Amino acid sequence: MNPDQDPYQDPNNGYYQDPNQVPQPQAYDEYGQPIYPSNEGYYDQYAQGQAPLPDGQNPNESYDQYYAQPPNFQQDGENFSDFSSYGPPGTPGYDSQYTPSQISYGEPSSSGASTPVYGNYDPNAIAMALPNDPYPAWTADSQSPATIEQIEDVFIDLTNRFGFQRDSMRNMFDHFMTLLDSRASRMSPDQALLSLHADYIGGDTANYKKWYFAAQLDMDDEVGFRNMNFGKLSRKAKKAKKKNKKAMEEADPEDTEATLNKIEGDTSLEAADFRWKAKMNALSPLERVRHIALYLLCWGEANQVRFTAECLCFIYKCALDYLDSPACQQRMEPMPEGDYLNRVITPLYRFLRNQVYEVSEGRYVKRERDHDEVIGYDDVNQLFWYPEGIAKIVFEDETKLIEVPTEERYLKLGDVVWDDVFFKTYKESRSWFHMITNFNRIWIMHVSIYWMYVAYSAPALYTHNYQQTLNNQPLAAYRWATAALGGSVACLIQLIATICEWSFVPRKWAGAQHLSRRFWFLCGIFAINLGPIIFVFAYDKDTVYSTATHVVAAVMFFVAVATVIFFSIMPLGGLFTPYLKKNTRRYVASQTFTASFAPLHGIDMWMSYFVWFTVFAAKYS
Repeated sequence: MNPDQDPYQDPNNGYYQDPNQVPQPQAYDEYGQPIYPSNEGYYDQYAQGQAPLPDGQNPNESYDQYYAQPPNFQQDGENFSDFSSYGPPGTPGYDSQYTPSQISYGEPSSSGASTPVYGNYDPNAIAMALPNDPYPAWTADSQSPATIEQIEDVFIDLTNRFGFQRDSMRNMFDHFMTLLDSRASRMSPDQALLSLHADYIGGDTANYKKWYFAAQLDMDDEVGFRNMNFGKLSRKAKKAKKKNKKAMEEADPEDTEATLNKIEGDTSLEAADFRWKAKMNALSPLERVRHIALYLLCWGEANQVRFTAECLCFIYKCALDYLDSPACQQRMEPMPEGDYLNRVITPLYRFLRNQVYEVSEGRYVKRERDHDEVIGYDDVNQLFWYPEGIAKIVFEDETKLIEVPTEERYLKLGDVVWDDVFFKTYKESRSWFHMITNFNRIWIMHVSIYWMYVAYSAPALYTHNYQQTLNNQPLAAYRWATAALGGSVACLIQLIATICEWSFVPRKWAGAQHLSRRFWFLCGIFAINLGPIIFVFAYDKDTVYSTATHVVAAVMFFVAVATVIFFSIMPLGGLFTPYLKKNTRRYVASQTFTASFAPLHGIDMWMSYFVWFTVFAAKYS
C-alpha cells in the first residue's frame, strides 16, 4: 500500500486521517479526483426530496434571484436542521438521516478525527438542555438581510461548485452563523454582516484586501500581469494620479459613478482603493454572504496551508474569479466531493510535508536536513507577496499561470508543479554578521558616538610626543579631524551591513532590494567624510598650525555629526531606494506585512518623543 494512504492509529483506537489518504478500492483520476461508478459521489442539494427550482426557473440565473426563492425544504433532505443538533425532540438531524461524508472514514466508534467518541449520543437530552434556536440573535430580527435558509443555500451551492466536503461545509456554516449571531447580539443584523465582511474581505484591516493591493491583483484584473511593467508608473500615469487625487477627495458619496469615470485609467494605489470601496459598498447582502462563505470553506479544508495566509488569499482569489465566470455559472453537474482538497490543497500539503518528512521502510520519518535547506511556511507565503512571485508559478510545460485567463486559473491549480516554484527567500546562515545588518543603527548610535567622545576627550592618544607631566595638547585641527572620523565609522558600518544583506537575501526574490545603488551612494558618502580628513592629516606636520586645515576639520566634524544622525534615524532599507516611498507600489507588500506600524497622534506622539528623548539624554549625558 502506498505510504501516503496508510492511516496511523493512536493508542485510544482513534484514527489520524491523512488528507491524502484514499481507501481501497476507491479509484482516482489523473487530477486526484475520486471516480465514482455513478453519481453517488455528487452532492446534489436538489436530491432526496429537497426543494426543486420553480417551473421556468433557470438554475444559471443570478445568485440573488436564485437565493431569493422561498425555501421549501422537506424533512428528508439535507437542510438547516441537519446542521445542528439543537431543537425539540424529534427534530430531524444527525440522529435520523445524517450520512457521513464520502471522505470521512473510521469505525463506528471513531469520530473520524484523532479523538474517539465513546458512549451513546442522545439528541433528545441535548435538546432539552439547550435552546431550540441555536442562533437567536440573528433569527429574532425579521429585518435580517439574509435568512438562515438563504445562507444555507449559499453554502450548499458553493459546496457543489467547488467540491468541498459536506462535513467541512456543516462546520463552516455553524461557524459563520455563530459569528453572525454573536455580532447581531450587539448590533443590527445589517451591521453585523457588513462588519464581518469588512473584517474578512473588504475592510482596511482585512488581510485579503491588504494582500490584494500588495500583490497588485487590481492591476492583474485591469490589464493582466503579462501586460504589466511591474513597479513603475509611466509619466502619463503620474499626471493622472495627481489630477484624480483631488477628484477623489471631493467625491460625492451619492454619486460615485461620476468619480469612477473620472479616475478611469488611473493605476495608482489611491484610485484602486477608491474603486475597491465603491465595489464593496455596492455588494448585496447575499453577495457578502457568498464572499465570506467561500473564504471560510477554502480555509476550512486548507490544512497546513492555513499557516501561509497570503497563499490562501491567492487560492481564494482564483476560486472567486472562477465562481463569477460564465464557465462556473453554466456548469450543470456538481464537482465531486473532495475536488477542492485533491486539486488545490493536497499538492501544496505534499510539498510542505516532503520538505520535512520522507518515507523510510513504509513510514514517514523526519529528514536529516538543516533548517537552511528547508523551504518553510514563510518561503511559501512570501512568493505570493509580489506579482513577480506569482509570475513564477508555472506548469510542467513551463507555461506561466498568469498567462491563463483569471477565470480559468482555479481549475489549473492542480497542474502546477510546486516543486519548481518555491525557493528560499532568505539564506538562513548562522553568522555573527547578522548582528551588523539587523542592528546597524544600534551600532552607529553607540560606536560612532563613542569614537567622537574618546577622540575629543583623550587627545593623548594622537598627540605628537605627548608628555603627561606637560600635558601638551594637539593642534585644534587634529582634534576636530580625529573626532570627525566618527562619520566615516558610521559609513563603514553601513557598507558592511549592505554587503552582508547581499549574502543573506537571494536576489531572485521579488522583495529583495536593489543594493547596488545603495552601495555606491554609501561609498560616495564615505569618501566625503574620509577624504577631507586625509587632507588634514597629510597637508602639513602635526606640529605646524594651519588655518586651512583647522577650518576643514571643524566643518567636517559637523558633517560627521549630520551623517551619524541621518544613519541613526533612517532604516537601512530606506537609504537611497524607493522602499519607504508612498508614491510607488514597488514595495507595498513589505511595507504592509513587515513594516506596518500604528501611527501615533496627539499626546501619544509627544509622549513617544519625550520617552526617547529621555532615553538618549540619559545615555549620552
